[in-house]
Amino acid sequence: MYVVVARVRAKPGRGRDLERHLIEMADWVTANEPDTLTYLCNRSRTNSDEFVFFERYSSVKAFEAHAQSDRFRTLAKRIADLLDGPATIEAFDEIAGKR
Repeated sequence: MYVVVARVRAKPGRGRDLERHLIEMADWVTANEPDTLTYLCNRSRTNSDEFVFFERYSSVKAFEAHAQSDRFRTLAKRIADLLDGPATIEAFDEIAGKR
């Protein structure tokens, strides 16, 4: 499995606005990307403007299809003014765990 952990931070006080877009994206991914096995958006309990995604893909190709999709590009445009800096993205290979 190909695993991605992504962090995004909203501009101060804009977390609720960003959250709405992130939920819509998660719903779209759930309905349209069968090779995206897990797509979890999490909001920090200590800073409501911080979000972390935990994503699992069947392959690197599946991640690339997600990242290059029209829907993802549309999301990036819609949230650009809400973000406090660029997203950070780390990739991992899954080695063990509970499913």
